[in-house]
Amino acid sequence: MTRPPRRPLLPFIAANTAVWLVMTAILVVVPDTLERWMSLEIARVVGWAVACGVWVVAVERSWQDRAGPFTRFAVQIVLWVSAAVVAIWVSEHAQWN
Repeated sequence: MTRPPRRPLLPFIAANTAVWLVMTAILVVVPDTLERWMSLEIARVVGWAVACGVWVVAVERSWQDRAGPFTRFAVQIVLWVSAAVVAIWVSEHAQWN
C-alpha cells in the first residue's frame, strides 16, 4: 500500500498561523462584545465555540491528512489553549476607549 504524497509544509504552517491569529482575535472580540449582555464566562464559552468552528472549517481536514488523532489532540490542545491565554491577556491589558 502506498501513501499519498504529502502536501508542502509551508502552506500548512501558514494556514495554521493565520487561523490561530483569527481564533485569538475571535477570543478577544466576541467575549468583550457579548459581555454587555451576559457574564464574561459565558461570553468566553461562546467565543470559544465560534473560534473552534473556524478551526474545524479552515484547517482540520489538513490536520487529518497529516497526523493521527493522538498527535492532533496533543498539538491542537496546545495551540487552542495558547490562543485562549493570549486572548485573555490581550483582553485584560488592552485599553478600549
